[in-house]
Amino acid sequence: MSVVPMHPEATADPQAVRWVIPAGTLPVVGEIADAPDDLGKMLHSEDVASIEVETQAVVIRLADGRSWSGTGARVRDALSAALQHPQRWRPAAEVTEDDMLRAALQDVLDGSVGDYIRSHGGEVTIVSAQDRHAEVRMAGTCTHCPAAGFTLHSRLESELRARFPGLVELRATEEPGKAARRTWLTLRRRNA
Repeated sequence: MSVVPMHPEATADPQAVRWVIPAGTLPVVGEIADAPDDLGKMLHSEDVASIEVETQAVVIRLADGRSWSGTGARVRDALSAALQHPQRWRPAAEVTEDDMLRAALQDVLDGSVGDYIRSHGGEVTIVSAQDRHAEVRMAGTCTHCPAAGFTLHSRLESELRARFPGLVELRATEEPGKAARRTWLTLRRRNA
């Protein structure tokens, strides 16, 4: 088996590290009850407090009293080996395909695509994620924006497909009853 690429990212919690992995590496999301081999042993010992899988990362939180400088190399090696056995990861709760789609969509909205949308005064929230179909609600400056369709398909949908290749459709609705807000650029054009 080939090695799964991964790299660590710091989090706000000094006991937790987010290990970024390729989308679709693990068929689960959420809190993990058991992991393969040494990583599972570490989870059930006094080394690792929790493991949570995201669509493109594994967040490992060390137990109190443990440090990354002392335990990090063992955790890295155990995670690398455990990623070779994706079907042996056991979530704390049942995970459905709809859960995987919702998690992938939330991951995209929490990441750089969501940052881009928010930087322009827009807002996108999840309406539904089921049967390989996702629906989002666009609000704020996204409402009636001529570029909203481009953002939806070129940015949001392409990132979502990278995390959830089985996506059939992504559609958007606008926030009901809200008129489009003028942006600084719109006001500037009218006054020019």
